[in-house]
Amino acid sequence: MDSAPPAGRPPIPSRSWVRAGRIVDLLGQAMLPVGVGALLGFYAADQGMRLLPTMLELALAWSLLALALIAFGKLLRGRLFVPTPEGARLRKRVVLVLLLMIAALGVRLGLHYADRPSELTSLSGERFELAFAQDAGSYRELEGGMESLLRLLEAEDVPPSGKEQALSAQQERLLLDAWVALQDQAMALDAIRVFWEGWYGFDPSRVERSYHLRSFLLSYAAELALYEKAARFCQAVLANPNAKKFLDAPHPGLDLPEDSFSQFREQLLGTRDQARVVAGEQYLEFLDRAFRGREEAQALGVAWLWEATENHRVMIDAVTPIDRAELTVRADAQLLKRSVRRAWFPLQKGTAEVMGDTRLRRIGWYLIPEEQRAQAAEKLLPGDVLISRKNWYLSNVGLPGFWPHAILYLGEPAELSAYFDVPEVLDWVEQSTGQRMGLDAYLAWRHPTAWARYAGGDQGVDHHVIEAVGEGVIFNTMEHALGDYLAGVRPELDKLAKAQAVVEAFSHWGKPYDFDFDFATEHALVCTELVYRAYRPAEGKRGLDLPLSRVAGRVTLSANLMAQHFSEGFEGTDRAPAPYEFVLFIDASEDEQRTFFSDRAAFTESWQRSKWDFAQE
Repeated sequence: MDSAPPAGRPPIPSRSWVRAGRIVDLLGQAMLPVGVGALLGFYAADQGMRLLPTMLELALAWSLLALALIAFGKLLRGRLFVPTPEGARLRKRVVLVLLLMIAALGVRLGLHYADRPSELTSLSGERFELAFAQDAGSYRELEGGMESLLRLLEAEDVPPSGKEQALSAQQERLLLDAWVALQDQAMALDAIRVFWEGWYGFDPSRVERSYHLRSFLLSYAAELALYEKAARFCQAVLANPNAKKFLDAPHPGLDLPEDSFSQFREQLLGTRDQARVVAGEQYLEFLDRAFRGREEAQALGVAWLWEATENHRVMIDAVTPIDRAELTVRADAQLLKRSVRRAWFPLQKGTAEVMGDTRLRRIGWYLIPEEQRAQAAEKLLPGDVLISRKNWYLSNVGLPGFWPHAILYLGEPAELSAYFDVPEVLDWVEQSTGQRMGLDAYLAWRHPTAWARYAGGDQGVDHHVIEAVGEGVIFNTMEHALGDYLAGVRPELDKLAKAQAVVEAFSHWGKPYDFDFDFATEHALVCTELVYRAYRPAEGKRGLDLPLSRVAGRVTLSANLMAQHFSEGFEGTDRAPAPYEFVLFIDASEDEQRTFFSDRAAFTESWQRSKWDFAQE
């Protein structure tokens, strides 16, 4: 008859239970390295299973099962507890196993949190590609715009490098204009950074590595650009106490509160921002070592973004070297994700398309009233080219010059039909179709969907224009198309050439907006490209010789350059008549919030205005 165990000692299991417990314990211990080996094998093979969370979840489940078997085996062997004078207590190894099980469960909960879809990770593949192309192009434009402003200030020695040198009126004006522009561009760049900082939601495995890498590169490049440009600007301003006092003073007319410069500096050049710079650099190195990130970037066509991050870091080290030793611990603790948005920036989530619809002030209304819109329509004829401007849009930030937008005027459907009811147009249509019909009937026959949309109007209001906006090439009403400034120019061409231009414009209706601003292709169009292609000369078609320029390796045409071209074309010569006729110019005063009809002379100099028109005298 078995005797009871002494007090304070656990019961002694039978020999068969001990043998079974030893087998279970050994099985659990053998399973642990198998889970780790699976992870290493996945990393080596990288054959297509998601590392996070799929593969890691499997490894965690395997590890939890192994730890449970170890604990159960020790229970069967009677080795869960160890006797002490105070009584039985859990063995240290058992406690370690339980802690590992709790840690594994914690990691699983963390995976559940990290795997929740975000606005970025919820994008379809097609939408991701479109959004990335848009925002990568916007990053280039914004970074280039900020760089141009900084170089302009450096070339003009503004602020003056002498510490006690006062600013002249001209220097104050230039510095203030640049300060307003830099803030606008920084705001738009920060919106890009915020949207793409959800890169960690994409798995680094082969399944989603292209998304993971590109999202991280774009977000980190925007982060570095903000830090670098802010550091250079702040360093120049801080070198002149008068300049710092001037920028920190309130400027109510520009909505610049007191201490705006100091707040800008604190928000973009703080310790937390430095930590993110260091943490991003470390993660970039990890991507290169673990996944050959640089080669992957090259294959994905974004090697330029990788190089941009390196160039930014070189500039940062040259301007304000960061003490990496001090920041390493902080950087390692960072998730490279801002848990709290910058309070100073009114951050906007979304892509460049959303940014193009974002207005900072006077939301929902424009300066040109209905009466002036009606007066403008009375002066215009089908085929006229409009140049327009709407203040306070983020999309204006990345566009050069005062005039950001071009439009082709069509008039109401009845007006268009009557205007082109002339023999030369009717003959041309008959040659094309073999039937005698007006231009309206020809458009309805050749582009039935576009004509139906144009003729249908918008909630009972006739369409007057065709334009390329963020939603693509659309027909629009005068109310929606016009904004705060408007100029109308009439090409000195016959009605046949204008009719052919209208037909060409109709052929582009419904195409997407070209966020690359590239005139080399026509599958997507920007606003000026629509006008350019409509009036581009061809065999049997007279047209306009609009000047193209090359920007960042792309052939393009800005609306401001188009306005300059028109302004220089109002005067004819002995050998050639003027190619354009001035029709109208609705000028505006942002301070007085009113508009007024102005003359040709005012329009011809308008393209030279600062794009920040509210800062003008």
